Amino acid sequence: MNTLRFVKQADYPELINLYHLARTALSGGDDSKYQRMLWASKEFAKEHTYTSATGAYKDLSANLIGY
Repeated sequence: MNTLRFVKQADYPELINLYHLARTALSGGDDSKYQRMLWASKEFAKEHTYTSATGAYKDLSANLIGY
């Protein structure tokens, strides 16, 4: 895993879980990897105000190898 720049290490598993949950949330529409990453990042930033959706997206993108 690359170093996280915007998301706390303890919160990163939640971001990954949101990424997987996005497949269900986006079912019936465009559930591409990109759209799932966007959805997960936005939802994560709503609850974790210390980072933005952009910051969460950057950390997710950099560390999503193997998912």
